[in-house]
Amino acid sequence: MTILYQFEISPFCDKVRRALRYKGWDFSVEEIPLSQAASGRWRSISPTGKFPVLEHDGKRIVDSTDILQYLEEIAPTPALFPVDPAQRAQAHVLEDWADESLYFYELTMRMTWPHNALRWIPELLAAEKPLTRRLLTPVLKRLLVKIARNQGIGRKSPVQVEVEVGRHLQALTDLLGADDWLVGDHLSVADLSVFAQLFCIRGAVEGERLVTEHYPAVAAWMDRVDAATRV
Repeated sequence: MTILYQFEISPFCDKVRRALRYKGWDFSVEEIPLSQAASGRWRSISPTGKFPVLEHDGKRIVDSTDILQYLEEIAPTPALFPVDPAQRAQAHVLEDWADESLYFYELTMRMTWPHNALRWIPELLAAEKPLTRRLLTPVLKRLLVKIARNQGIGRKSPVQVEVEVGRHLQALTDLLGADDWLVGDHLSVADLSVFAQLFCIRGAVEGERLVTEHYPAVAAWMDRVDAATRV
């Protein structure tokens, strides 16, 4: 039995769900109330309070990067990691860039810009009881703003953030060229990682407009990734 413990709208959880689907893996999901993630029964599942966590055959693997490595070891086909060492290294760099850089753009745009947060904060708290949700909402808003500001992107104007996201989208356009995938001739961990963050960036009104109106090659690539990894 395989269980994915998750926050539904987390890009890292989406990344793992899509990897599991791509490999044809049967699994169930268990949604974690955000308020309980670092306490009670969930602490035994994830001592850090971070998710996703994959439970399989009595093992628990924390962190999306480690989960994908684990899946590749026990179910190597279809492969998510290129065989060629240079391509494998490139996929690793793109995964890390997505997880450690693009993530803070999606967090800032989707969770701290008021008109987007109005939609997504309730989604983040969807597993909570009504009273807890009501009490947590203002606290969570302040916390997410603080995280974004401490990282740096949250201190920039929305206009500057959009400019920087546009640069990243142009870089992806140039990287893709006429190819279907970011690295090599098939979908890889690079595609899943970058897609998961851009999917969330598109959850912001501004991100959706940028991708659909100005970067059609990125939008077409995202459609390919989605088609290969959705239910």
